[in-house]
Amino acid sequence: MSSNMGLDYFNIDVDIFDDAKIIKLMKRYGPLGFISYIITLTNVYKKGYFLEASVDDLAHILLNRIGGKYVSGKYKLQEIILYMASINLISAELLKQNVISSKGIQKRFVKMTKGRKEQDLSKYWILDKKPDRVEKITQVIEESLESYVDEDYFNSLSKEEQKKIKRKEAGRKKIKEQGPDKHYLTSCLLNYRYIDDYDLDIHQYNQLFEELNKAYDQDIVFEATKYICNYASRKTTQIRDKYHFFEKSINENLKLLTKRRERDPNQSFDEYLNELLDSAYYKQ
Repeated sequence: MSSNMGLDYFNIDVDIFDDAKIIKLMKRYGPLGFISYIITLTNVYKKGYFLEASVDDLAHILLNRIGGKYVSGKYKLQEIILYMASINLISAELLKQNVISSKGIQKRFVKMTKGRKEQDLSKYWILDKKPDRVEKITQVIEESLESYVDEDYFNSLSKEEQKKIKRKEAGRKKIKEQGPDKHYLTSCLLNYRYIDDYDLDIHQYNQLFEELNKAYDQDIVFEATKYICNYASRKTTQIRDKYHFFEKSINENLKLLTKRRERDPNQSFDEYLNELLDSAYYKQ
């Protein structure tokens, strides 16, 4: 049985395998990716429309349900969870708060519970809400840390301008309380223990990944990141400047990979990186 707020069952669209996000997930991780997503949904809906769990917590849940013999790689399930967040199957913003949910999850929850008379949807709710005028103004002013919004002036603004003020002040509050947002690939570096939450170069990693995703295929950047982290974890000598090591490694590797693929388009990414790991560059 589910909790009081949770569901006993939920609907799945018959065309789910035609969904672009599911296609991306299965193209990368196959059936393991899909079953991980379904297990995630069932655990969320048991509780309601969100599940309070970190990446590692959810990975542990998935491992218990799937079984270790079907999962290859120590952090494979964490990878899948982060990838689901990167393609918006689950909310990346909420995942940073150790919460599993999404707009899609919440939309389905609303449809499935439309017969309920009263339920609290305030916690971790990310669908657009329509609070009354007074509530909206009060919320904006309370969330503001540095700006002093005159109530009469605020009322005179258009709805769009009011939303901009609200987003700006909420963003300021978040930066002060939680620090800068992390790119999902920066989160991968944290997950692989290449860096920690207190690394002073996190903003540089964010900027680097933004630039790389514009220049190269996103999947290639992800795989290169994973291999460099794996290499660094096996390296016996200490890497003094991890950011510059990573920046140089990934830029040179992606350039080499692009050239090699032009010469040999049939070579797999794994074959290329295995060859690269044995090269003189990595033995320096």
